[in-house]
Amino acid sequence: MKIWYSRILLIIMTMEILLPQKIFSNQTIPAGPLEPQSYQLSSRKYITDNMGNILMYVNIWGHVNNPGSHLVFDGIDMATLLSVVGGPRQGAKLNSVKLYRETPDENGKIAFEIDLEEFFNSGDRSNFVEIKPNDTIVFPQTRTSVILSNVSTLNTVMSIMNLYFTIKYRN
Repeated sequence: MKIWYSRILLIIMTMEILLPQKIFSNQTIPAGPLEPQSYQLSSRKYITDNMGNILMYVNIWGHVNNPGSHLVFDGIDMATLLSVVGGPRQGAKLNSVKLYRETPDENGKIAFEIDLEEFFNSGDRSNFVEIKPNDTIVFPQTRTSVILSNVSTLNTVMSIMNLYFTIKYRN
C-alpha cells in the first residue's frame, strides 16, 4: 500500500514540474462599482526628455533577455521593442505573443495576439499592433522549452526517489 502512495507522490511532483507555469496570479478587483474609473490606472501616459522626445513606458514579460518596464520612444514598433529588450530567448513561443492594453482602444479591444513567426521568416510587419503607453507584452515559452529547462529538477527528483527506494528495499 505504501508503494502506491510513493507512486502518486512521484506523479504529482512530475506533473508540477512539467505543467506550464502560470504568468498571472489572481487579480483583486477594487472596492466600489465596477466602472473603468474605479480601477487604478497608471498616472503618466507620456514623458518628455530634455531634447523634447516623447517617451512612454511599456511592460515586457516572459521569455525575453531583458524583461521589465522599459521607457521607449512613442511610435516604437514591435521589432524595435524586441531589440530594446535584447530579443527573444531560445524557446520563446513567437507565434502567440500577447499584448494587453491598459485601457481599451477605439474598437474596444484590450487584448491582442501577435504572430511574430511571420515577421522572422519574411520581414513582414503588417500584422504588428501599434504599441501604446503602459501596454504589457507577454512572450510565452514553448512547452518543450519548459520541459527542457526543468530536466535538471526532474533528474534531481528522480535521483532522490531512486535513493529512497534503494534504502527502503535494501533489506
